[in-house]
Amino acid sequence: MLSPVIAFEMPDGFVNFMNNILRLFYRFLIVQLLFAAAGHCVYISGNLFTDMMIVDYWNRRINDRLPVTYNHFLQGGYLNMPSARMGEEGEIGIGYSAVPPYRNYNLRCQLIDRLEVSGSYRVFVGVDDPILTPLGFGDLSDKGVNVKLSLFSPEDSGYNLPGVAVGIDDFLGTQSFKAKYLVLTQVFLDYDLEATLGYGAQRLKGFFGGISWMPFRRCPWPYLNSLSIVAEYDAVRYKNPEVEKHPKGRIKKSPINMGVKYRLWDSIDLSAAYVRGDAWAFSASTYYNLGNTKGFLPKIDDPLPYKAPVNQEPLGWRRPEDVFALDLLYGLQGQGFDLLELCISYNPCNEKTLYAQITNTTYMNECETRNRLNHIFAAVIPSDILQVVAVMQSEGFPIQEYHYDMEYVREYGNHMIGAPELRVLTPMCEVDPPDPCLAECLFRQRRDLWNVEIFPKAHTFFGSAKGKFKYAFGVNLGLNGYIFEDLYYSIRLGYLFVSNLHHLHGVDRLNPSQLPNVRTDIVNYYCQRGITVDEAFVQKTWNLGKGLYTTVAAGLFEEEYGGVASECLYYPVNSCFAVGFEAAILRKRTVSGIGFTNRIRQLHGFVPSYHHFRGSQYFLDMYYEWREAKLDFKVMLGKFLAGDRGARFEVARYFPSGLIVSLWYTATNGRDHINGKDYQDKGVAFSMPLDIFYTYSDVSRWGYGMSAWLRDVGVTSATGLKLYEQIREQRN
Repeated sequence: MLSPVIAFEMPDGFVNFMNNILRLFYRFLIVQLLFAAAGHCVYISGNLFTDMMIVDYWNRRINDRLPVTYNHFLQGGYLNMPSARMGEEGEIGIGYSAVPPYRNYNLRCQLIDRLEVSGSYRVFVGVDDPILTPLGFGDLSDKGVNVKLSLFSPEDSGYNLPGVAVGIDDFLGTQSFKAKYLVLTQVFLDYDLEATLGYGAQRLKGFFGGISWMPFRRCPWPYLNSLSIVAEYDAVRYKNPEVEKHPKGRIKKSPINMGVKYRLWDSIDLSAAYVRGDAWAFSASTYYNLGNTKGFLPKIDDPLPYKAPVNQEPLGWRRPEDVFALDLLYGLQGQGFDLLELCISYNPCNEKTLYAQITNTTYMNECETRNRLNHIFAAVIPSDILQVVAVMQSEGFPIQEYHYDMEYVREYGNHMIGAPELRVLTPMCEVDPPDPCLAECLFRQRRDLWNVEIFPKAHTFFGSAKGKFKYAFGVNLGLNGYIFEDLYYSIRLGYLFVSNLHHLHGVDRLNPSQLPNVRTDIVNYYCQRGITVDEAFVQKTWNLGKGLYTTVAAGLFEEEYGGVASECLYYPVNSCFAVGFEAAILRKRTVSGIGFTNRIRQLHGFVPSYHHFRGSQYFLDMYYEWREAKLDFKVMLGKFLAGDRGARFEVARYFPSGLIVSLWYTATNGRDHINGKDYQDKGVAFSMPLDIFYTYSDVSRWGYGMSAWLRDVGVTSATGLKLYEQIREQRN
């Protein structure tokens, strides 16, 4: 039996409709397969919200980074071994680790994105210092500095290629733990895993490796996201007595170290590990990016750039000159500037030029200073003014000036050009004062007679005979201002709240300095009780024009020295180079009070003798600013305070936040000896802006430095405010 066949013809519209449905289905299926291959499957609705979710997903995936883990010595690494990874530029970290048989106090600084510098203070638990332990020093200890240079970062290739780094451990000091290594690290982002292979020499002998896995990084429980499981192959030759100095550290039952790491609030690292198959190790550290921070507190008390009132009425009976001067004065004061003097001059065509002497006491960033001035001048300068010359002053002398062609400034105020264009059209120039015979003074005010500042006072010493760490913490009260308009003075009083320096002795028990004791007896000055006069000097500075500056200072420059000093500097506007000469005649201060002494101590072995002393120092200074790398270089050639001659080399890294970290090294003929080897002074210092703790901008800074050893070689005395630093700060 045949079944009946029913035939009918579908309309063309229906066929097209079905084709469109199939086409959309295939498109949906292909997109879903693509997203499934990427680890996600999302529903495509074709609306803006879904498109934004897709963009956000890929942005997060492109910018996804595997967190860096740090070893027991705060190097990018695992437990005892390093890796090729390192932190973000500007990070500073401190930490403690107990890795039997040692206790380690660590410091880390990421100077640039490819250079990691770290330091460790190791305490040998249970091992006496043969000389210092009977005096109360405690267990034997050792200081070391480590450096690691990234040749190729894993992030450079988006984790497609391994990172490559070279490093040296403990390259300064006794070098008891010195090691060199080359290391490669591959990051497998899809598996939240990184693996390292390296080869070392000296303390690290042969191949080593490590692995770090974050199994819960993508899980929905945030308190597990930062948990890492780490393991490594330890290449340290612990059983060799020449390599491992601690007898209890020579036990090595297994080369495999294993442990876990955990990060809290993206700023605190904790770890626990089983090392050498013999002991448990623990560490805790914290870090913060001081180099790129915008401050711990938002700048809610900073005013917005000037907007109103806007008054461009030309000078005349409707807007007298004194009224205009007050408009400009109040506008500048509201933005954090001081208007010192306002003059007007006329050219042969009767066109008007305005000269304004301005002091910036608020903003460290020159671009921010320029931005504030742009808004003020666009709003309040009279329409009949052809040009404004803004002369920027610092500590009583003019540094540079901006030439504002008001035609361009008004275009900027009307949003016809932007800040970059206006910056090009209003260049920074050398100071060229107006002819006093052709200039009419509209306004003048005296500089502040006094200004009060409060900042911390701190002294620290490592490795003293009685105890490992000696400290004194207190406060400085600063009073500064101007006498006779441009004679700057500074007085700084100090008071220590807590101190354990009173047991310090001004002679090294192991390696007494045989040079005149120009610095090793500083501990006697730091042990003063009550209120101390740490600084009291006057200084006069001149801008001689064409980039030439000179200054003279006299008084008490620091706790230990006072006298007279002079400096001359050639530092043209827009130049990366500067050269100068400085000289000072100095006298040693008495341990207490504000008097001077002509005697200085010098040791012969441990036997002291006292000689007549009239100190002097003089240097040829050369500066170079590598702006692309944000590095400053300085070389000082000349005579140091102890009579030794040679050179001091400094390199400083400055960061967007205003933080400056600097390193120095001296090479002189001083012939100072430590542990039978020649010693040259070296150390590290930092200077940080205090406004990171404020709700408003401020130019005040606090600095601190520390030498590797307290010695008398390569020593200089402070001599007041340095010209290059003052000028460089205004041009930053």
